[in-house]
Amino acid sequence: MDFLKKVLPVYTDDDRMQQKGFFTNFFHVRPEYYTNAEYVEVDVKRGSRKIAPTLRDWRTGAPVVVPNSWKENKFKPPYSAMKDPVDLSELMQRQFGETDEGVPLSDYLGRQVMTRSGSEIGFWFGRLSNIITGTLKDYHEMFMRTMELQCSQVMQTGAVTLKDDEGNTTYSLDFGMKATHKPGVSVNWGSSGATPLDDIESLCDVVANDGQCQPEILILGNTAWKHLLANSDFQNRVKKDGLGLGSVVPSLRKDGGIYHGTCDFGNHVLEIWTYGGTYQNLDSDTDVAYLDENAAIVTARPESLDFRLVFGGVPRVHGMDEPFKEVVPSSIVYPGSIKVYNRVWEDKEKDTYTAESKMRGLAVPVSIDKFGCLDTHSN
Repeated sequence: MDFLKKVLPVYTDDDRMQQKGFFTNFFHVRPEYYTNAEYVEVDVKRGSRKIAPTLRDWRTGAPVVVPNSWKENKFKPPYSAMKDPVDLSELMQRQFGETDEGVPLSDYLGRQVMTRSGSEIGFWFGRLSNIITGTLKDYHEMFMRTMELQCSQVMQTGAVTLKDDEGNTTYSLDFGMKATHKPGVSVNWGSSGATPLDDIESLCDVVANDGQCQPEILILGNTAWKHLLANSDFQNRVKKDGLGLGSVVPSLRKDGGIYHGTCDFGNHVLEIWTYGGTYQNLDSDTDVAYLDENAAIVTARPESLDFRLVFGGVPRVHGMDEPFKEVVPSSIVYPGSIKVYNRVWEDKEKDTYTAESKMRGLAVPVSIDKFGCLDTHSN
């Protein structure tokens, strides 16, 4: 326990790991969502708008009414893993955060836990532990971006599609989002005759009816936002009602999301947000937007959604090699976010230590009817 108290903050207190992605903010994690299972089970029950019947005569008794059916779903979270072998010869090279003379700018983690911190062995181990720790933290940040990608895909398509290190699709899962929740438009936004206000209102009506909820948030891709701003109907609506700037959702103010105010769309009052966050696939240096530039997402508030981040188990037989048992936790749960599994082992013949990290996370939209995504350039 003392070991974890000392070492865990090295990872969990890192500024990079404190920030959740914009779309990840709509999903939540509970302790029971971290499992050791191959499959995770999620019960889904769609809403209903039926009312109770009235009896002609109370003496006839109550009719038989079968409650809304529910469905048990089993999902297999995808495997993600990365590793990096560190040749001990690298320890003689200048490392990140060092001066040209090779003197560290800060104490090594290894020096804090090694009893022979002043010895030559302690010095080399300190350099090695810095490299290993830095590599694992980079991996953990990449896992977080993977979860942000999943969350963004779910909210736009109702499905998750993931690729390997060569760009090949290796995982695909469709949660069954209704076609009416991902409609196109009759006239592309930005074109003559486009009706963005009506398009958004129609999607809000569908979400409200199917999800039995109040849609309150509109998230726009960059091009969709530009076209909405240029639309005369929207301009007149803004002139009439103004964009209210008094109510901002604290959990959505950071992580790349930009709040632009509120606007009425029929019977619905929506907060307007844009998000321009990007990522890069492992096989490319090209920036890719999490949110399609022509997308317009309508959703209920995060607290009204049952969106989950669930995690499967990672079987391990071989544990952490010495002396890294005192430096690297075998597993780490980042509060409200991912769970990762770490391993470091030695190859004596090759004079290398290999750092490896694994994760099995999946974004699951249990509230599958409480959001929708409009393609504003479908024609």
